[in-house]
Parts: sequence; C-alpha cells; structure tokens
Amino acid sequence: MPSTASSRRNKRNRRGSTPPKCAPGNNGSKLAGRIMWLPHADELSSDTGFDEECHNHPVLVLSKKLSNDGKVDILMMTSFGGVDLEIKHRYSKAYLRSTFLPIDPSPPHPDNNILLKLDHGVTLRKNSYVKTEEKKRILFTLLRNYDRHGNKIYALTKASYETVVEHIGYQEPVEPVPVPVTKQPVVQPVVQPLPERISVPSYGYGTIPKPQPNPVSRPIQNTRSDSGYYSHNNYQYNSDAYTQRKRSPARPSGYSSSGSGSPDDLSKDAQVVLGLIVITTSACGVAFLYWLFKNLLGAIGGLKQVDWHKVAVSLKNFAWDVLVNGAKVIKYLVVAAAKGMWWVAKGAWGLVKDWVWGTQNGGFPGPVHVRPEPVWPVVYSEVLRRLGWTVPV
Repeated sequence: MPSTASSRRNKRNRRGSTPPKCAPGNNGSKLAGRIMWLPHADELSSDTGFDEECHNHPVLVLSKKLSNDGKVDILMMTSFGGVDLEIKHRYSKAYLRSTFLPIDPSPPHPDNNILLKLDHGVTLRKNSYVKTEEKKRILFTLLRNYDRHGNKIYALTKASYETVVEHIGYQEPVEPVPVPVTKQPVVQPVVQPLPERISVPSYGYGTIPKPQPNPVSRPIQNTRSDSGYYSHNNYQYNSDAYTQRKRSPARPSGYSSSGSGSPDDLSKDAQVVLGLIVITTSACGVAFLYWLFKNLLGAIGGLKQVDWHKVAVSLKNFAWDVLVNGAKVIKYLVVAAAKGMWWVAKGAWGLVKDWVWGTQNGGFPGPVHVRPEPVWPVVYSEVLRRLGWTVPV
C-alpha cells in the first residue's frame, strides 16, 4: 500500500522522527562523518528547500561543528534500489562513477578501489553510496538519528572521513567573528566667546585705533598750537584731489574703454578713409542693382517676341518622334525574341526527332541522326515490272 502523509506522521516515533537526543559533541558523539536521516518533507517543522526525492534518505554530515545559524553541510546517500554501483553504471563514464563512494559492506569502487568504513564495526541496513557531486546545507535540528529505535551513533571512521574530504576538496566554512563596537564618547564643541568689539572714532578716511597708554614711556607733550586739528570743523577736505583720483587713466587714440568703439575714437585721417570705403561700396552696390534690373527687363522683352505656337508644335513633334522610335525598338525586340524562340524550338525538335529515329533503328538514344531508306524507288520499280516495262538501271 502506498505511503501517505498521515501514515508517515503516525510512524514518526518508530522511524526516529524526533530530533536526536544527543547534541553534537556531548556524550562522546561527534558531528563530522556522522550518518543521519532526512525524513519526508511533511514530517518536518520547516521547509528544507530540497527536491522531494532527497527526503527519506540517509545523509552524511561534513561539518565538524554547527554554524552560527545552526546549519551543517551534508552529502546525500543512495542505495540504488539494492543494485551495486558496477551494475548500475556499468556503461557510464568513469567520471559519473567517481561521484559515488561505496560504504562497507558494499563492494569497493570499480575504478579507484575506495571503500568507506563505519566506526565501531556497525553496518547500514542496505548497501549505500555517498553522492559527492552536490553538497547541501540544512539545519541540524531537521535531521534524525539513523538508528530508529535507539541512540546508536553511525559515523565514518576518521580515515574514511578524510578520504571523503580529500575526494571532494571540502573545506570547513569560516564563520565571521563579530567585532564588538565600542561607543566613543561624543565630544561637545567648545564655544569660544567672541572678543569684545572696541568702537573707535572715525576720522575722515578709514579708522584709526585708539592708542593705549604706555605707563613705562614718558608722555609726549603736544607741541602743536592748533589743539583742534582733528576736529571735523577744522579738517580741510580737498575735493579736487579726490576727483582726480577717481578719474580714469589716459588711453591711447582709437581705444574705447567700453569695448564697443565709435567714430569719435578714430583719428581724422582714419575717419576720412572709412568714409571713402563706405561711399565706394555703396556706389558698387547701386551699379550692380542697375545692371541686374536692366538684364531682367531685356529678358522679359525677349520672351514677348517668342512664337509660342511654334514652340508647342516643335515639342509635339519631338514627343511623337520619341514615341514612334520607342515603338520600333519594342517591335525589333519582340521580333528578335520570337526568332530566337523559333530557332530554339527548331533545334529542340531536331534533337527529339534524331533521338526518336535513332531509337526505332535499334540505336541508342542520343543526338545521332539516322535517316531511313527511301521508299519511292522500290514502289517505282514494282510499277514498271507489272507494266512489263524495263526497269532502267
């Protein structure tokens, strides 16, 4: 009777469908080289992502320890339905057979003579083979102990495990080590107070700082008689000097500071030359326009004297000649094509006639022309003989 989901769920305890009681590394158990059981997909608490045919099969654990997420690397195993590897892949290539490694008590590998052995002398229920072509990764809690009724550990010997690792070139994945991040104290910026601004009285142009008294040096006595020299009322402001300082510097003749230029910037001689050039150009333009209009009027007057009736008759005659000559050319082409087809047909008929006469006279079909013997001399001789006349020789 076929197995159903309900029947498989009812047989969990008998098939060892609960997680292994011994964690890897406890009670003398080991992880690397251990043979576990992968149940049906509907018997698991989470999806493995494997194909359906991968389930309900034993697996070989490659990892030496659990990863940070609790997963291990495994290789699938198969029994070939009780058939040996040499019989199953007898006619396959050696590369395909090399992807399967037999486990004792299966026969050794037919090509490389490899035979894996189990630790403590235990044997599997069927002759099994490790499929080394594809490595998979799965949560260890989804695997079950191979021993369905007890806690017996099924694992490869150390030498056999090293053979598998060397055969597939397996390397233990390196888990990233978390680096603790230490929080650095946040340095608050120190706000420096702005220096106090000292207001200094202004004297005309610019700012003169107020001199600080020097207690060490002797005070300088003011020898000027006009004590009110720095007052605003007595300060003499030279407006002409300021106007000269703001005035633009001198520039050479013919140069414009704005960059646009004007006739006023040119010298008198240059202005005269420029005027002559403009007058000459204008005169040439006027003369050209006069000549152009004169020729146009002459051409228009000449068109009025043309006899357009004669022009139309000439065009009609030309078109008729073109049509007639074109018809003649087409006629010659048609006649030439007809003659060519006639000569081709005549030649083909001659070939067919030669072939027919050659066949009737016992010859081979071909272009050989065989003429038959004429009939009229025989008939003529017979008529003269019946009339009693002498047949001329």
